[in-house]
Amino acid sequence: MTRPADSGMTTPRNTVSPMRRALISHAVLLRALGAAAQEGHALDLRANAYGLGLEDISRIAYDLGIRHALHSPGQDARSALDPAPADMSVDFDWFAGTDEALVVFEADVIAVKNVGANTPVSYGYEYVTSEETTLVLISAGFSDGVPRTASPGAMVSLDGARYPVAGRIAMDQCVIDARGGTVTVGDSATIWGVDPGLGEWSEWSNRSAGSLLARLSSRVVRTWH
Repeated sequence: MTRPADSGMTTPRNTVSPMRRALISHAVLLRALGAAAQEGHALDLRANAYGLGLEDISRIAYDLGIRHALHSPGQDARSALDPAPADMSVDFDWFAGTDEALVVFEADVIAVKNVGANTPVSYGYEYVTSEETTLVLISAGFSDGVPRTASPGAMVSLDGARYPVAGRIAMDQCVIDARGGTVTVGDSATIWGVDPGLGEWSEWSNRSAGSLLARLSSRVVRTWH
């Protein structure tokens, strides 16, 4: 396999839609914002409330008793919360107020290929398989919000098992080395959620957890549950 765009993998004509998903837990959000409300701080709602939707987050926060937020320029009119006074403390990590996953970022498996040892993977051939393995093409890349700086080292979960990202993360997809696993086209890969967690991706990519959420692209379909 040379790179995701020219891999020799067989890609199905039809895949599950949406191929890239952000599952947002309303219950976890209520607990996180409830904890923030008890502290009496303003919320940092810049970057469209960390990609979760300024209008929705500000309205829920208002219903919980929060009245002030730090906004990006031009956001004040869209928010249910008033601008935070200059001397008011701001909660920058309200989305991380619980140990549970507020956002689960998933993407579909769109191709699977068995390869031998010494097979180079992705751009620049920085990753080479050490033995026979299964390479899995995932339908999300850095244009969707998977940070390029996380490879090498990042992990993705498939059917409850962790596997490493193989080689550089491409624009629209990334490759997983699923050695020892049984993976089929259409399976769902968890990029972050409970396991691995958003905090781990923050460490792997050397970016803040908030910036990772904020960079989820518009084609990552948000679903509340």
